[in-house]
Amino acid sequence: MADVDRPITQVAIVADSTRCPPGFTLIDRTYDRRDDADLWRDGLFGRKVVRFLCVEKMPPSPGRDVLVDVAVIGERDAIPAGFTCVDFTSDTREKAVKKKMLCVRYMSSDLTNDAICELILLTKGVRRPPNGYTLVGELNYMGLCYKMAGFRKPGVQMDSHQGHANDSTFHTQGYTTQSTPMNMSSLASNLPYNPTPYKKNGPLERGTSFTDSAHTLQGSHTVTALQGLPFELNRKVFSDDLDISIPQIPYKSIMDIENQYSYDFSVERSAAARVP
Repeated sequence: MADVDRPITQVAIVADSTRCPPGFTLIDRTYDRRDDADLWRDGLFGRKVVRFLCVEKMPPSPGRDVLVDVAVIGERDAIPAGFTCVDFTSDTREKAVKKKMLCVRYMSSDLTNDAICELILLTKGVRRPPNGYTLVGELNYMGLCYKMAGFRKPGVQMDSHQGHANDSTFHTQGYTTQSTPMNMSSLASNLPYNPTPYKKNGPLERGTSFTDSAHTLQGSHTVTALQGLPFELNRKVFSDDLDISIPQIPYKSIMDIENQYSYDFSVERSAAARVP
């Protein structure tokens, strides 16, 4: 697997470009103009403070977390649900960035087929992301963008067009399940027992309990709670013309569900904070 196709597994910020963690790639230049990608870049006097973004890319393996989302928020904003803040440099444990917070969200590679494979920074003033990239926000007036891609799981065949794993149970091609019409009229004949243990056109005869009739089923199923009560399946079940088509249900990954239904409880927290 080429390094460009590998998912990002960790994100860090360093205060010294020569002290990037082992196995990480330093992002010290902007994507478009190859300018300095310093995330701090302040003061004209005194000690120069710099910050650089670096990422780790690893082949996916069972249980390994991969990067699935990135957010840039104000330093006083609440961290989004499910995200982790990169608030300190990995080499000096100093504040990572000023006036902003970089938040990342990881997910086990067992639960997703897509992950962020590349992070880039755009030169100051450029707000149009390259094709295939998504603009997240600004860090030191530079636009932070990411690129999503499907990745191959060990031992799972990939779809060459969509980049999603396929198995014998379902396909996520185009993020829709593939359904076929189901003929309900053939179900009764395939059951290991007779679904109507009595005459099809009439109820049980007087004096015959439902338990007695149930013993005629294969496997000797016993029902005692409804003794003496007539039981009959809807006649539509036995119609030869009955043909029920199961509708296509849109596929949603764990990440899609979390994005749609995530709730940060900010209102509740603010209300609780006002309680003496």
